[in-house]
Amino acid sequence: MEKINSINMTNITTKRTIGIITIATGKYYAEFIPNLKDSIDLNFATDQYQIHFYCFTDVLATRADIQCFPIAHFGWPFSTLLRYHWIDEQLPTLLKHDFLLYLDADMKVVAPLPDSIFDNELIAVEHPGFMHAGGAFEIDRQESSYTPPQLRKTYFQGCCWGGKTTAFKNLIQNLNSMVEADLKNAAIPIWHDESYLNHYLALHTCTTLPPTFAWPQGESPIDPPYILHLEKAHGSIRQTESMQLNVIELLSAKNMQDELELYKKLYLVAHEKCQRLEDRLAKKNLWWLRLREWLAYYKKSPDKNRNL
Repeated sequence: MEKINSINMTNITTKRTIGIITIATGKYYAEFIPNLKDSIDLNFATDQYQIHFYCFTDVLATRADIQCFPIAHFGWPFSTLLRYHWIDEQLPTLLKHDFLLYLDADMKVVAPLPDSIFDNELIAVEHPGFMHAGGAFEIDRQESSYTPPQLRKTYFQGCCWGGKTTAFKNLIQNLNSMVEADLKNAAIPIWHDESYLNHYLALHTCTTLPPTFAWPQGESPIDPPYILHLEKAHGSIRQTESMQLNVIELLSAKNMQDELELYKKLYLVAHEKCQRLEDRLAKKNLWWLRLREWLAYYKKSPDKNRNL
């Protein structure tokens, strides 16, 4: 009997371990995390590997099978932009696993995942909105996440990506450094954390997973999906305050905090408008936009790199 127990213990300790990471502050935790964790338990092959679930949150944990890292709740877009910073802080704990997978909180695993995806150094999911177009890469050459035209091949979603320990560590530390440096200069790329991710993956080898690994709920799938990206009411879940601007308070010049809040709201309105415009241009893949990008790239390239 002792020999059998010894063999069983050996089998358990040699299993690969996968750390699944998500972030859910405010209303996101109660709305999504229990369902996400249950869907993972149902569809991950635990006979092949051990699963550890980590959630960065401002909510007091109520489940023993979820390890929580305490963070403050930030308004959008900082709640998503700071993800690399928070993950970087917890790398000593996370890097004990063989593979690390990031999932947005509003995901649901609906079919068993192939074991083979965890054999790759880095994985990311192709964006379903850009399967036949160039993608919404950062095109402002002043941004650190700017991606030159010749590198814009596959545009990845920011909701599902991961990698083996060393590759994951390099990605997180690199992107955290970029975000921190940009924030010091008040710079934010067009699609926040997703812009940084796509910039990095354009420069590194990454295995592309089809959009069925993060398929938008409510859309007809091209193939049976593995993971759904759930629909949500952005305004209420993000806990954004009313966008009604208090102009009277601003004009009275009595409270600097009111002025700051006004500027914050104006920024969000303007930034979302820019995102919609960028998204529309990228999806249409207009020839003049592509031509302008290529001309701008070669115009500013060093003479030794020009072939004109």
